Amino acid sequence: MAVNFQTVPDQPAQWHECANLFPMMDSEAFDSLVEDIAANGVREPIVFLNGFVLDGRNRYMAARQCGIAYPYVEYDGDDPLGYVISLNLKRRHLKESQRAMVAAKLANMQQGARTDLEPSANLQEVSSAQAADMLNVSERTVNAAKSVQRQGSPELVEKVERGKVSVSAAADVATLPKPEQENIVARGEKEILEAAKRIRAEKSVKRREERLEKIAEISKGNEDLDVSARFPVIYADPPWRYENPPVGGSNRSIENHYPTMTLEEICALPVKDLATDDAILYMWATAPKLAECFQVLDAWGFEYRTNMVWDKEVIGMGYHARNQHEILLIAKRGDLPPPLAGTQPSSVYREKRGDHSAKPHYYYELIEGFYPQLPKIELFCRSPRDGWSVWGNQSGDGDAA
Repeated sequence: MAVNFQTVPDQPAQWHECANLFPMMDSEAFDSLVEDIAANGVREPIVFLNGFVLDGRNRYMAARQCGIAYPYVEYDGDDPLGYVISLNLKRRHLKESQRAMVAAKLANMQQGARTDLEPSANLQEVSSAQAADMLNVSERTVNAAKSVQRQGSPELVEKVERGKVSVSAAADVATLPKPEQENIVARGEKEILEAAKRIRAEKSVKRREERLEKIAEISKGNEDLDVSARFPVIYADPPWRYENPPVGGSNRSIENHYPTMTLEEICALPVKDLATDDAILYMWATAPKLAECFQVLDAWGFEYRTNMVWDKEVIGMGYHARNQHEILLIAKRGDLPPPLAGTQPSSVYREKRGDHSAKPHYYYELIEGFYPQLPKIELFCRSPRDGWSVWGNQSGDGDAA
């Protein structure tokens, strides 16, 4: 890039959108820069792209303030975004929260592009995951930064960009009305942290109450069940909540079919009180939730024995593999005998999937054949079956496949 010199123009230049990803210097640092440039001139060229300052905004403004000419070059590369990020990450010692704020701006850059000036005409849209990777932060932290930028007061946003407050604390404070945010920020960083702690504590209490209410709601289906009765055969299909919903889906779409539960809520259910000392449990598990299912078995007082696989015939979605099967875990407590020798079926059964979450009648029939004389209960039942007790408020909502 050839170096040229430019006298200070009457009208200031405008910033390239890539340059705006990073905050300007604070006033104290800028004053020091002005003193240095007044004494030594602009020693590092200012980089332009299509008439916009791509790198060197602070040097440019200091040169204007001093009224001296500055060296400049025209950027001739093909990755202005990578160029700006690389330079700033090398120059600045940015904290994780500051990098997250940059990543959040980057992820939103295409939506906020100044189309009248077209500074980002050659830039591709960047996802939150890509932005997180480029700035070496987690996607969760980027999402918190987005919340701060979207809901936070300008004063709160500036505190994070200057590295004075963590993005997680700011995200909590950003849930408050902006006048309240402004009052908190005006009282200093310590007050911001204290406010964030109070908000988190309040959220924790609220989440706990919501969990208890959800458990109570799901338990309403037991009103006709004699809770003093205990069952040796239990069949369960827990309504898992996915922290990272399957590709092509979301927890909201799952909730349209039935209320979901967290791992803690499922583990807290009183299944130990429903099971006899000698009992068997058949519990459905999806591939992403397999590890958590073993935590549930332990919480419910059962020991894993083996599993069966339902091949749904129709391929589904997934991150690492597109799922086409579900797993039926078989666990026991005490000394309930297994099926008679010679009656055991193949561990794999193939049947095309039906309605959302519905399981084949085949598995009911297997269990009934194994233990025809024992009482049976289905947890989270969505389609009551003759001869079975039910537990859960979804009973009657749908039919089995």
